[in-house]
Amino acid sequence: MILVVDIGNTRIKWACVTRHGLADRGEAVHGRNPSAALEALDEAAPAQLDRVVAVNVAGEGMASSLSKYVNRRWKVESEFVATAQEGHGVHCAYADPSRMGSDRWVALIAGFRLAEGAACVIDAGTAVTLDAVDANGRHLGGLILAGPRVIATALDRQTSGIGKTRDRSRSGQGSALLGSSTDEAVAKGAMLGLSGALDQAVSAVAGELDEQPAVYLTGGDATTLSPWLATPCQYRPHLVLEGLGSIAGALDLGLHVR
Repeated sequence: MILVVDIGNTRIKWACVTRHGLADRGEAVHGRNPSAALEALDEAAPAQLDRVVAVNVAGEGMASSLSKYVNRRWKVESEFVATAQEGHGVHCAYADPSRMGSDRWVALIAGFRLAEGAACVIDAGTAVTLDAVDANGRHLGGLILAGPRVIATALDRQTSGIGKTRDRSRSGQGSALLGSSTDEAVAKGAMLGLSGALDQAVSAVAGELDEQPAVYLTGGDATTLSPWLATPCQYRPHLVLEGLGSIAGALDLGLHVR
């Protein structure tokens, strides 16, 4: 049995990989208390495991905590996936691959394998990222944008009178795109800016490749962002975990081809 673990900036997500896909999925907020998150994992995880394959963007402290826990619990070493110049059919565009988040790398590999060709992966979380890959596995590069809550917080800090804002954004047509309160104006402005940038980026990739790439949408804010996008997307809430399962050689993403 293989356990795959995705450690993000605020949450840890996990799943067991079976021949049919991902099973026993779970998640917990680690934030300032990684021990509580690992306790939640401990309660949900199976009694026996052969491997633990993980991706981590939460810093060395969280990686160390997971490694010690896994070694103590199952007597195996955690396998952390790192971005490489080339691997699993994809060639990284970064001159220094270590500067590309490993979660983006894993999601990109998953998108490439799902599409069996050109793909764009949008991950909507604290930051919103987009990465593109052509049909030959050449990573074309990516974008990193501030998420809607980051934008609202920045406006609150840098302006006078806006005050605390809450995300009440809903897409619409015509004047419905505009907010009728400061909260709505900030939230809708953030979503409209994000979606417009992402739509333009996907269009630019399609124009360069002379084909429409498959577009996969994942991340905690994916369902909020989706209605704002003109680009047709496939929602894959567990794309990073799927990528880890594929990299581990235990999950055939060809079973999930669009």
